[in-house]
Amino acid sequence: MSHTSSRATPSILCVILRALRILPGGLFCLLCLAISIEPPTIAADDSYIAGYASAVLQHEFNVPGAILYVRNGVVIVKAESLGKVDRQKILTALENIPGVVRVEVREEPESPSELAEPSQVVIQKRVPTAESKFLPRGLLFAPLHADPRWPHFSVAYRQVSFGQEPDHTGSANLGETIALYRNAAPMDGQWEIALQAGVFSVFNMTAPSGSKDLVNADYIVGLLTSYRTGPFSGFFRLYHQSSHLGDEFILNSPTPINRINLSFEEVDLKIAYELASWFRIYGGGGMLVGRDPKDMARGTSQVGVELTSPWTVWDGKVRPVAYTDFQANGRSNWRVGSSVMAGLQFESARIGDRKVQVLAEYFSGPSPNGQFFLQNTEWFGVGVHLYY
Repeated sequence: MSHTSSRATPSILCVILRALRILPGGLFCLLCLAISIEPPTIAADDSYIAGYASAVLQHEFNVPGAILYVRNGVVIVKAESLGKVDRQKILTALENIPGVVRVEVREEPESPSELAEPSQVVIQKRVPTAESKFLPRGLLFAPLHADPRWPHFSVAYRQVSFGQEPDHTGSANLGETIALYRNAAPMDGQWEIALQAGVFSVFNMTAPSGSKDLVNADYIVGLLTSYRTGPFSGFFRLYHQSSHLGDEFILNSPTPINRINLSFEEVDLKIAYELASWFRIYGGGGMLVGRDPKDMARGTSQVGVELTSPWTVWDGKVRPVAYTDFQANGRSNWRVGSSVMAGLQFESARIGDRKVQVLAEYFSGPSPNGQFFLQNTEWFGVGVHLYY
Protein backbone atom coordinates (compact mmCIF):
# COMPACT_ATOMS: atom_id res chain seq x y z
CA MET A 1 0.00 0.00 0.00
CA SER A 2 2.81 2.36 0.89
CA HIS A 3 4.63 1.58 -2.33
CA THR A 4 1.52 2.32 -4.47
CA SER A 5 0.99 5.67 -2.77
CA SER A 6 4.58 6.74 -3.35
CA ARG A 7 4.26 6.09 -7.09
CA ALA A 8 0.87 7.85 -7.39
CA THR A 9 2.12 11.04 -5.86
CA PRO A 10 4.68 11.85 -8.61
CA SER A 11 2.02 11.08 -11.24
CA ILE A 12 -0.38 13.59 -9.72
CA LEU A 13 2.40 16.16 -9.46
CA CYS A 14 3.26 15.64 -13.11
CA VAL A 15 -0.34 16.15 -14.16
CA ILE A 16 -0.59 19.37 -12.12
CA LEU A 17 2.70 20.75 -13.45
CA ARG A 18 1.68 19.93 -17.01
CA ALA A 19 -1.67 21.65 -16.49
CA LEU A 20 0.03 24.72 -15.10
CA ARG A 21 2.26 24.83 -18.18
CA ILE A 22 -0.74 24.53 -20.52
CA LEU A 23 -3.03 26.88 -18.54
CA PRO A 24 -1.48 30.24 -19.55
CA GLY A 25 -1.59 29.35 -23.21
CA GLY A 26 -5.14 28.07 -22.83
CA LEU A 27 -6.27 31.23 -21.08
CA PHE A 28 -4.64 33.28 -23.78
CA CYS A 29 -6.49 31.35 -26.47
CA LEU A 30 -9.79 31.68 -24.62
CA LEU A 31 -9.24 35.42 -24.22
CA CYS A 32 -8.53 35.83 -27.92
CA LEU A 33 -11.64 33.82 -28.72
CA ALA A 34 -13.76 35.94 -26.40
CA ILE A 35 -12.48 39.14 -27.98
CA SER A 36 -13.04 37.89 -31.50
CA ILE A 37 -16.64 36.91 -30.82
CA GLU A 38 -18.95 39.91 -31.06
CA PRO A 39 -21.69 39.73 -28.46
CA PRO A 40 -25.20 40.27 -29.72
CA THR A 41 -25.87 44.03 -29.45
CA ILE A 42 -29.19 45.37 -28.35
CA ALA A 43 -28.30 48.69 -29.96
CA ALA A 44 -29.17 47.22 -33.36
CA ASP A 45 -32.71 46.52 -32.17
CA ASP A 46 -35.14 49.24 -33.22
CA SER A 47 -37.23 48.95 -30.08
CA TYR A 48 -34.13 49.51 -27.95
CA ILE A 49 -33.20 52.61 -29.97
CA ALA A 50 -36.74 53.95 -29.70
CA GLY A 51 -36.77 53.56 -25.93
CA TYR A 52 -33.32 55.11 -25.59
CA ALA A 53 -34.26 58.07 -27.83
CA SER A 54 -37.50 58.61 -25.92
CA ALA A 55 -35.63 58.74 -22.63
CA VAL A 56 -33.14 61.27 -24.03
CA LEU A 57 -35.92 63.53 -25.32
CA GLN A 58 -37.92 63.36 -22.12
CA HIS A 59 -35.22 63.57 -19.46
CA GLU A 60 -32.47 65.61 -21.13
CA PHE A 61 -34.55 68.00 -23.26
CA ASN A 62 -37.84 68.06 -21.35
CA VAL A 63 -39.86 67.39 -24.50
CA PRO A 64 -43.19 65.79 -23.61
CA GLY A 65 -45.27 64.31 -26.41
CA ALA A 66 -42.48 63.90 -28.97
CA ILE A 67 -43.24 61.37 -31.73
CA LEU A 68 -40.52 59.32 -33.39
CA TYR A 69 -40.20 56.31 -35.67
CA VAL A 70 -37.27 53.91 -35.90
CA ARG A 71 -36.56 51.68 -38.90
CA ASN A 72 -33.34 49.73 -39.29
CA GLY A 73 -31.47 52.16 -37.05
CA VAL A 74 -32.80 55.29 -38.78
CA VAL A 75 -34.59 57.60 -36.33
CA ILE A 76 -37.24 59.91 -37.77
CA VAL A 77 -38.68 62.55 -35.43
CA LYS A 78 -41.81 64.54 -36.11
CA ALA A 79 -40.69 68.19 -36.04
CA GLU A 80 -44.00 69.58 -34.79
CA SER A 81 -43.85 67.42 -31.65
CA LEU A 82 -40.49 68.93 -30.61
CA GLY A 83 -41.81 72.45 -30.07
CA LYS A 84 -39.00 75.00 -30.29
CA VAL A 85 -36.22 72.94 -28.76
CA ASP A 86 -32.88 73.31 -30.53
CA ARG A 87 -33.02 70.78 -33.38
CA GLN A 88 -29.25 70.59 -33.78
CA LYS A 89 -28.83 69.60 -30.13
CA ILE A 90 -31.43 66.88 -30.51
CA LEU A 91 -29.80 65.55 -33.69
CA THR A 92 -26.40 65.42 -32.01
CA ALA A 93 -27.75 63.67 -28.92
CA LEU A 94 -29.75 61.04 -30.84
CA GLU A 95 -26.92 60.35 -33.28
CA ASN A 96 -24.72 59.34 -30.34
CA ILE A 97 -27.08 56.51 -29.35
CA PRO A 98 -25.44 53.13 -30.04
CA GLY A 99 -26.86 51.54 -33.16
CA VAL A 100 -28.29 54.71 -34.68
CA VAL A 101 -27.47 55.01 -38.37
CA ARG A 102 -29.03 58.39 -39.07
CA VAL A 103 -31.42 60.89 -37.48
CA GLU A 104 -33.92 62.99 -39.41
CA VAL A 105 -36.30 65.68 -38.19
CA ARG A 106 -39.19 65.91 -40.65
CA GLU A 107 -42.03 68.38 -40.84
CA GLU A 108 -44.43 65.73 -42.10
CA PRO A 109 -42.96 62.24 -41.63
CA GLU A 110 -44.69 59.39 -43.37
CA SER A 111 -47.10 57.28 -41.46
CA PRO A 112 -45.86 53.92 -40.13
CA SER A 113 -47.69 52.05 -42.87
CA GLU A 114 -45.95 54.14 -45.54
CA LEU A 115 -42.55 53.72 -43.94
CA ALA A 116 -42.69 49.98 -43.53
CA GLU A 117 -42.02 47.34 -46.09
CA PRO A 118 -43.36 43.80 -45.59
CA SER A 119 -40.06 42.60 -44.11
CA GLN A 120 -39.46 45.65 -41.93
CA VAL A 121 -40.69 46.62 -38.51
CA VAL A 122 -41.34 50.26 -37.61
CA ILE A 123 -41.33 51.25 -33.98
CA GLN A 124 -43.51 54.26 -33.19
CA LYS A 125 -42.68 55.77 -29.83
CA ARG A 126 -44.49 58.65 -28.19
CA VAL A 127 -42.83 60.24 -25.20
CA PRO A 128 -45.45 60.34 -22.43
CA THR A 129 -46.73 63.70 -21.30
CA ALA A 130 -45.38 65.11 -18.08
CA GLU A 131 -46.42 63.47 -14.86
CA SER A 132 -46.40 65.15 -11.47
CA LYS A 133 -42.85 65.26 -10.23
CA PHE A 134 -40.97 66.77 -7.31
CA LEU A 135 -37.58 68.43 -7.98
CA PRO A 136 -37.72 67.98 -11.78
CA ARG A 137 -34.75 68.69 -14.00
CA GLY A 138 -34.53 71.95 -15.95
CA LEU A 139 -36.94 74.88 -16.03
CA LEU A 140 -40.05 75.63 -18.06
CA PHE A 141 -39.09 79.30 -18.37
CA ALA A 142 -35.57 79.82 -19.73
CA PRO A 143 -33.33 82.41 -18.01
CA LEU A 144 -33.39 86.05 -19.08
CA HIS A 145 -29.71 86.09 -19.95
CA ALA A 146 -29.16 89.85 -20.29
CA ASP A 147 -31.21 90.75 -17.20
CA PRO A 148 -28.68 92.09 -14.68
CA ARG A 149 -30.75 90.63 -11.83
CA TRP A 150 -31.55 87.12 -13.08
CA PRO A 151 -30.06 84.74 -10.46
CA HIS A 152 -27.20 82.59 -11.76
CA PHE A 153 -23.49 82.02 -11.19
CA SER A 154 -21.16 84.48 -12.89
CA VAL A 155 -18.01 86.58 -12.56
CA ALA A 156 -17.25 89.70 -14.60
CA TYR A 157 -14.81 92.57 -14.93
CA ARG A 158 -16.19 96.00 -15.87
CA GLN A 159 -14.74 99.34 -16.94
CA VAL A 160 -17.17 102.01 -15.68
CA SER A 161 -17.04 105.11 -17.87
CA PHE A 162 -19.81 107.09 -16.20
CA GLY A 163 -21.47 107.26 -12.78
CA GLN A 164 -20.59 107.25 -9.09
CA GLU A 165 -19.42 103.64 -8.97
CA PRO A 166 -15.64 102.89 -9.06
CA ASP A 167 -13.97 103.01 -12.48
CA HIS A 168 -12.85 99.37 -12.33
CA THR A 169 -15.26 96.94 -10.76
CA GLY A 170 -15.56 93.20 -10.44
CA SER A 171 -18.89 91.43 -10.20
CA ALA A 172 -19.49 88.09 -8.49
CA ASN A 173 -23.02 86.70 -8.64
CA LEU A 174 -24.32 83.58 -6.92
CA GLY A 175 -27.82 82.27 -7.48
CA GLU A 176 -30.12 79.75 -9.06
CA THR A 177 -33.74 78.98 -9.90
CA ILE A 178 -34.72 75.54 -8.61
CA ALA A 179 -37.91 73.84 -9.76
CA LEU A 180 -39.72 72.29 -6.79
CA TYR A 181 -42.77 70.66 -8.41
CA ARG A 182 -44.04 70.18 -11.97
CA ASN A 183 -47.27 68.84 -13.41
CA ALA A 184 -49.36 68.78 -16.57
CA ALA A 185 -51.44 71.86 -17.39
CA PRO A 186 -54.25 72.80 -19.81
CA MET A 187 -53.60 73.36 -23.53
CA ASP A 188 -51.12 70.48 -23.63
CA GLY A 189 -48.76 72.40 -21.38
CA GLN A 190 -46.90 72.13 -18.08
CA TRP A 191 -46.70 74.25 -14.97
CA GLU A 192 -44.22 74.33 -12.13
CA ILE A 193 -43.43 76.13 -8.93
CA ALA A 194 -39.84 77.16 -8.26
CA LEU A 195 -37.65 78.86 -5.70
CA GLN A 196 -35.35 81.66 -6.85
CA ALA A 197 -32.50 83.20 -4.86
CA GLY A 198 -29.39 85.19 -5.65
CA VAL A 199 -26.65 87.49 -4.38
CA PHE A 200 -25.28 90.19 -6.71
CA SER A 201 -22.09 91.83 -5.49
CA VAL A 202 -19.83 94.53 -6.88
CA PHE A 203 -16.20 95.07 -5.80
CA ASN A 204 -13.79 97.96 -6.25
CA MET A 205 -10.85 96.40 -8.08
CA THR A 206 -8.57 99.43 -7.51
CA ALA A 207 -9.44 100.34 -3.92
CA PRO A 208 -6.91 102.57 -2.11
CA SER A 209 -6.66 99.97 0.66
CA GLY A 210 -5.20 97.47 -1.79
CA SER A 211 -8.01 95.00 -1.14
CA LYS A 212 -11.04 94.40 -3.32
CA ASP A 213 -13.53 96.44 -1.29
CA LEU A 214 -17.18 95.44 -1.44
CA VAL A 215 -19.13 98.29 -3.02
CA ASN A 216 -22.70 96.99 -3.14
CA ALA A 217 -24.54 93.71 -2.57
CA ASP A 218 -28.14 92.98 -3.54
CA TYR A 219 -29.97 89.97 -2.10
CA ILE A 220 -32.94 88.43 -3.88
CA VAL A 221 -35.26 85.60 -2.81
CA GLY A 222 -38.58 84.75 -4.37
CA LEU A 223 -41.16 82.18 -5.37
CA LEU A 224 -42.38 81.87 -8.94
CA THR A 225 -44.82 79.69 -10.84
CA SER A 226 -44.19 79.05 -14.52
CA TYR A 227 -46.21 77.72 -17.45
CA ARG A 228 -45.12 76.43 -20.85
CA THR A 229 -46.85 75.09 -23.93
CA GLY A 230 -44.92 74.77 -27.17
CA PRO A 231 -43.05 78.00 -27.93
CA PHE A 232 -44.96 80.03 -25.32
CA SER A 233 -43.82 80.34 -21.71
CA GLY A 234 -44.33 82.71 -18.82
CA PHE A 235 -44.05 83.13 -15.07
CA PHE A 236 -45.68 84.96 -12.17
CA ARG A 237 -43.32 85.82 -9.34
CA LEU A 238 -43.25 87.34 -5.86
CA TYR A 239 -39.78 88.25 -4.66
CA HIS A 240 -37.91 90.38 -2.14
CA GLN A 241 -34.78 92.44 -2.79
CA SER A 242 -32.61 94.25 -0.26
CA SER A 243 -29.48 96.28 -0.94
CA HIS A 244 -26.40 96.98 1.19
CA LEU A 245 -23.25 99.09 0.82
CA GLY A 246 -19.86 97.63 1.72
CA ASP A 247 -18.28 98.93 4.95
CA GLU A 248 -14.85 99.39 3.33
CA PHE A 249 -16.39 101.36 0.47
CA ILE A 250 -18.06 103.73 2.95
CA LEU A 251 -14.91 104.15 5.04
CA ASN A 252 -12.53 104.60 2.11
CA SER A 253 -14.70 106.90 0.03
CA PRO A 254 -13.12 110.37 -0.41
CA THR A 255 -16.57 111.97 -0.21
CA PRO A 256 -19.43 111.23 2.20
CA ILE A 257 -21.74 108.44 1.05
CA ASN A 258 -25.46 109.01 1.24
CA ARG A 259 -26.58 105.50 2.14
CA ILE A 260 -30.11 104.44 1.18
CA ASN A 261 -31.96 101.78 3.12
CA LEU A 262 -33.32 100.15 -0.05
CA SER A 263 -35.59 97.11 0.09
CA PHE A 264 -38.81 96.14 -1.63
CA GLU A 265 -41.15 93.29 -2.54
CA GLU A 266 -42.39 93.01 -6.12
CA VAL A 267 -44.93 90.93 -8.00
CA ASP A 268 -44.21 90.63 -11.70
CA LEU A 269 -45.46 88.77 -14.74
CA LYS A 270 -43.24 87.99 -17.73
CA ILE A 271 -44.09 86.09 -20.91
CA ALA A 272 -41.82 84.82 -23.70
CA TYR A 273 -42.39 83.51 -27.21
CA GLU A 274 -39.90 81.59 -29.36
CA LEU A 275 -40.48 82.71 -32.92
CA ALA A 276 -37.87 80.14 -33.94
CA SER A 277 -35.47 77.85 -32.13
CA TRP A 278 -32.89 80.65 -32.36
CA PHE A 279 -35.09 83.74 -31.79
CA ARG A 280 -36.88 84.55 -28.54
CA ILE A 281 -38.71 87.69 -27.41
CA TYR A 282 -40.06 88.45 -23.94
CA GLY A 283 -41.70 91.20 -21.96
CA GLY A 284 -43.83 92.07 -18.99
CA GLY A 285 -44.23 94.26 -15.97
CA GLY A 286 -44.69 94.36 -12.24
CA MET A 287 -45.53 96.39 -9.19
CA LEU A 288 -43.83 97.01 -5.86
CA VAL A 289 -46.13 95.85 -3.07
CA GLY A 290 -43.79 96.84 -0.25
CA ARG A 291 -41.00 99.38 -0.44
CA ASP A 292 -38.45 101.34 1.54
CA PRO A 293 -38.12 104.30 0.98
CA LYS A 294 -41.89 104.69 1.00
CA ASP A 295 -41.91 107.32 -1.73
CA MET A 296 -40.53 105.00 -4.43
CA ALA A 297 -42.82 104.67 -7.44
CA ARG A 298 -44.31 101.20 -7.81
CA GLY A 299 -44.31 100.36 -11.52
CA THR A 300 -41.74 98.20 -13.37
CA SER A 301 -41.42 97.07 -16.99
CA GLN A 302 -39.08 94.87 -19.02
CA VAL A 303 -38.66 93.66 -22.62
CA GLY A 304 -35.88 91.79 -24.38
CA VAL A 305 -34.68 89.82 -27.39
CA GLU A 306 -32.43 86.75 -27.40
CA LEU A 307 -30.61 85.32 -30.42
CA THR A 308 -29.07 81.86 -30.23
CA SER A 309 -27.21 80.81 -33.36
CA PRO A 310 -28.62 77.69 -35.05
CA TRP A 311 -25.06 76.90 -36.17
CA THR A 312 -22.36 75.48 -33.95
CA VAL A 313 -18.65 74.83 -34.25
CA TRP A 314 -16.23 72.38 -32.65
CA ASP A 315 -18.49 69.35 -33.08
CA GLY A 316 -21.55 71.10 -31.65
CA LYS A 317 -19.85 72.36 -28.49
CA VAL A 318 -19.59 76.12 -29.23
CA ARG A 319 -22.45 78.40 -30.27
CA PRO A 320 -22.57 82.21 -30.80
CA VAL A 321 -25.24 84.03 -28.77
CA ALA A 322 -26.46 87.63 -28.38
CA TYR A 323 -28.94 89.10 -25.87
CA THR A 324 -30.55 92.47 -25.16
CA ASP A 325 -32.64 93.55 -22.18
CA PHE A 326 -34.41 96.87 -21.60
CA GLN A 327 -35.97 97.95 -18.31
CA ALA A 328 -37.77 101.13 -17.25
CA ASN A 329 -39.00 101.48 -13.68
CA GLY A 330 -40.88 104.09 -11.72
CA ARG A 331 -38.23 104.15 -8.98
CA SER A 332 -35.70 105.51 -11.50
CA ASN A 333 -38.19 107.94 -13.12
CA TRP A 334 -38.80 105.60 -16.08
CA ARG A 335 -35.37 106.08 -17.56
CA VAL A 336 -34.43 103.09 -19.72
CA GLY A 337 -31.63 100.78 -18.66
CA SER A 338 -30.12 98.93 -21.63
CA SER A 339 -28.14 95.70 -21.21
CA VAL A 340 -26.43 94.07 -24.20
CA MET A 341 -24.41 90.83 -24.07
CA ALA A 342 -22.82 88.77 -26.84
CA GLY A 343 -20.25 86.02 -27.10
CA LEU A 344 -19.82 82.26 -27.14
CA GLN A 345 -21.77 79.52 -25.42
CA PHE A 346 -20.08 76.22 -24.55
CA GLU A 347 -22.49 73.31 -24.37
CA SER A 348 -22.98 69.60 -24.89
CA ALA A 349 -26.04 67.94 -26.33
CA ARG A 350 -25.78 65.12 -23.79
CA ILE A 351 -26.12 67.37 -20.73
CA GLY A 352 -29.31 69.19 -21.71
CA ASP A 353 -29.51 72.87 -20.79
CA ARG A 354 -26.25 73.10 -18.83
CA LYS A 355 -23.94 75.64 -20.41
CA VAL A 356 -21.08 78.05 -19.86
CA GLN A 357 -21.01 81.42 -21.60
CA VAL A 358 -18.16 83.87 -22.17
CA LEU A 359 -19.80 87.20 -22.98
CA ALA A 360 -18.80 90.77 -23.68
CA GLU A 361 -21.28 93.17 -22.10
CA TYR A 362 -22.44 96.77 -22.28
CA PHE A 363 -24.80 98.59 -19.93
CA SER A 364 -26.21 102.11 -20.02
CA GLY A 365 -28.90 103.70 -17.87
CA PRO A 366 -30.01 103.73 -14.22
CA SER A 367 -27.67 101.47 -12.23
CA PRO A 368 -29.05 98.00 -11.44
CA ASN A 369 -26.93 98.04 -8.26
CA GLY A 370 -29.44 98.83 -5.55
CA GLN A 371 -27.69 101.62 -3.65
CA PHE A 372 -27.08 103.51 -6.91
CA PHE A 373 -30.50 103.06 -8.52
CA LEU A 374 -31.03 106.83 -8.81
CA GLN A 375 -27.69 107.30 -10.63
CA ASN A 376 -27.04 106.77 -14.31
CA THR A 377 -24.06 104.58 -15.17
CA GLU A 378 -22.31 103.11 -18.19
CA TRP A 379 -19.84 100.24 -18.45
CA PHE A 380 -18.16 97.79 -20.78
CA GLY A 381 -17.11 94.42 -19.48
CA VAL A 382 -16.47 90.73 -20.02
CA GLY A 383 -17.78 87.87 -17.92
CA VAL A 384 -18.20 84.14 -17.51
CA HIS A 385 -21.74 82.88 -16.86
CA LEU A 386 -22.78 79.40 -15.72
CA TYR A 387 -26.26 77.92 -16.08
CA TYR A 388 -27.04 74.55 -14.49
